[in-house]
Amino acid sequence: MEEKVVAFLSSFSMLLMGICLIVLMRFPNFHATALALSEQAGQSGRSVSGSVLSMLKDDSSLLKTSQDYIELQQHQIRLEIPTSVDMDQISVSEKYMSKEILLSIPGVGDTYFYDYPMIGKTEGISDMRYEVYDHVGMIDISTNHIFEPEITQSGNYLYLDFKRPKKIYDYLVAIDAGHGAEDPGAVQGDVYEKDINLGIVRQLKKLFDKDKHNIGVYYTRLKDTNPDFPDRVELPNDLKTDAFVSVHINSTDSGRLSGISGASVMYMVTDKTGESKELAGYILDHMLFEMGSASKGLVPGDELYVLRMTDGPSVLCECGFLTNPEEQALLRTKEYQRKIAMGIYLGILQKLGIED
Repeated sequence: MEEKVVAFLSSFSMLLMGICLIVLMRFPNFHATALALSEQAGQSGRSVSGSVLSMLKDDSSLLKTSQDYIELQQHQIRLEIPTSVDMDQISVSEKYMSKEILLSIPGVGDTYFYDYPMIGKTEGISDMRYEVYDHVGMIDISTNHIFEPEITQSGNYLYLDFKRPKKIYDYLVAIDAGHGAEDPGAVQGDVYEKDINLGIVRQLKKLFDKDKHNIGVYYTRLKDTNPDFPDRVELPNDLKTDAFVSVHINSTDSGRLSGISGASVMYMVTDKTGESKELAGYILDHMLFEMGSASKGLVPGDELYVLRMTDGPSVLCECGFLTNPEEQALLRTKEYQRKIAMGIYLGILQKLGIED
């Protein structure tokens, strides 16, 4: 009888431990998750990762002083930084095409996100993930809209805030380099439209980077990537831009070489405000002056997705013909790309009511 009781108690204990393990695995306890992941990683230096959105606490009881409470009310998220971490090495960046904000914290351990819990509000945040690799903590925050991140420091606390660009800049502009990656656009031998488009946009970025006006400029791509059409128009629509410009190179319908040359700008005729046509006219005038090119005029572009689906003033620039040998030779040079960019830049400034 005694042996049966012992066997029963042993079996019951095993069952109880199993139930507890299942509960702990399913219950969103960050400490258990962090420790399990830490054990799985083995030694520090290997990757530990997981979701931490549920651990972003809006709980004033976690604050130590009334001053902590006052400071937190002025910010969205607070992180406590270990004294061993160099604050100057902490960095924040953004990937606005995917609506992500990335925070890098060197010098932390695998259980940092448990030992130093984040406190704040989840407003505007759709997900938050973390990773610790080789003593570098990375927080990847997915947001519902495009935000500009801002970090401030107070003692051992780091505060992270998200600001909508409209509250930072006087004007907002979105620039789209057409095509990219597996989509070359127009092709002539080893010359791809996508590369010329990107070259022009990079020259345009140099001009805006030097600009002294309070203009926020966002780009669909600055590398050889190919954002899909919905993402390209989501950028200006989410930002509510004052101007959206898509940069392209023209070609004959057949793709054969010809004597046809010149620049044109396409716009939405159905834009009843007239702002798209106005933007197109300003850009075309400046492009023609800077390039010394022939004019192919203002062209209706209502059938184009990137114009049809964009809410604000939007245009598509056809900066010349890849199928014209002389014009192609010019389009491939950085100097000519700079002239095109200057025309687009000055046209945008004129639309914004800014005199350069």
